[in-house]
Amino acid sequence: MRIIFCLVLWASTAVAGEGITLNYEKKTLPNGLRVILVEHHELPVVAVELMVEAGSALDPADRHGLAYLTSSLLLEGTTKKTGQELSEEIEFIGGTLRERCEYDFATLSATSLKRDLPAILGLLSQVILSPSFPEEELERHKEKSKASILREKDDRRIIAERHMYELLFDNHPYGHPPIGTLEGLKAVTRFDVVEFHKRYYLPNNSILAVVGDFDPAEVWKGLEDHLGEWKAVEAHAFPLPLSPSRTGRKIRLLDKPDLTQTEMHIGLLGIERKSQDFFPLLLLNHVLASGPASRLYTELRAKRGLTYGVNGKFYARRERGPFFIKTHTRNETTLETLQLLLNELERVRQGGIGQEELEAARAYYKGSFPLGLETPSQIASQLLEQEFYGLPDDYLETYLEHLEAVTLEEVNQLARRFFNPDNMVIVLVGKAAEVLGQVRGLGEVELRWP
Repeated sequence: MRIIFCLVLWASTAVAGEGITLNYEKKTLPNGLRVILVEHHELPVVAVELMVEAGSALDPADRHGLAYLTSSLLLEGTTKKTGQELSEEIEFIGGTLRERCEYDFATLSATSLKRDLPAILGLLSQVILSPSFPEEELERHKEKSKASILREKDDRRIIAERHMYELLFDNHPYGHPPIGTLEGLKAVTRFDVVEFHKRYYLPNNSILAVVGDFDPAEVWKGLEDHLGEWKAVEAHAFPLPLSPSRTGRKIRLLDKPDLTQTEMHIGLLGIERKSQDFFPLLLLNHVLASGPASRLYTELRAKRGLTYGVNGKFYARRERGPFFIKTHTRNETTLETLQLLLNELERVRQGGIGQEELEAARAYYKGSFPLGLETPSQIASQLLEQEFYGLPDDYLETYLEHLEAVTLEEVNQLARRFFNPDNMVIVLVGKAAEVLGQVRGLGEVELRWP
């Protein structure tokens, strides 16, 4: 089959002030595969990354972990090579071949020297088009995942995070971790994996980025040779249900009698990746809870010594992801720490932040953003995210402009409607005998065990 290219778009992305220019070519092939090529000739290396809309949000309700297992098994053998042979071939050329599975997507990424790009394209195409999904490897990966989940029951941070997701998202697909659950993993069969791959690993459900030192004509020829037979079929990816609207405060305490410190997570529903609130929330979070100069770190760590650290973060996904603040403290200071967290949220909600705080946050991201575009792999990941989430083609070019355009009024308006201390979930992991009595005054507390 000979590929005829169509839907051609040329674009040039320059990162202002840093001299970084990405000249990229974007095409959609007849089989629906979207391809992005970026010439980056600083070093004789190439990164290839394939992003497929086959993340854990597509797990069936009774098969949590299916997407993760499917992604993990891609490198365990094809109809032509065993997993060991794949590993040895990659090692021989000094390249890398990795997979990962997130909520919204799965990726297969590879790197190599310029001279070995044809070999990398050949291996990647084998892995994606003709995985063998050996039964024994499926069972091994299931046991590995189960063991990991059981180990997590001893990690107070992971316990808190899992329960925070559960409370925020209820039965929404974002409510379970990509690795799955013990019940879901037990139910997954090889037939399920094969069918999941057949249903979602499609060219018209995928985006491919090639970034580095290469001849574009050779890359197009390599794609014709290796991916020309990848057949498009009607995509079965179903739209995600809307993320739930969280109202009211919920407090859950997970009893771990052996702990001398209490882990605490405060969670709110965040934003979609395409939301206009992305840049204001990025800056607001930095002021509130990101880094040693943040308000919460200054108040809890520097002034009062109640914790060794505090961190705020948000994940903007296809649907509304989570926003959370995490810290820990001694059991006896649980209420004091938690009350201070809630007070600071209320303070930023009522009084906002100042211009100096905003400028400091802006300067931080203006300095750090170019650092995420230094290697071919970083560039590939950024462009794939841009394409996957339907961001503008000039998104990277205008990233710093968007940061610069955020006003203090925008940030403070966002704070007023976003940080409502009475509309959130609070998850505590600690010794209930010492913690429960302290926090009862904050609302009804659900006591559970990890």
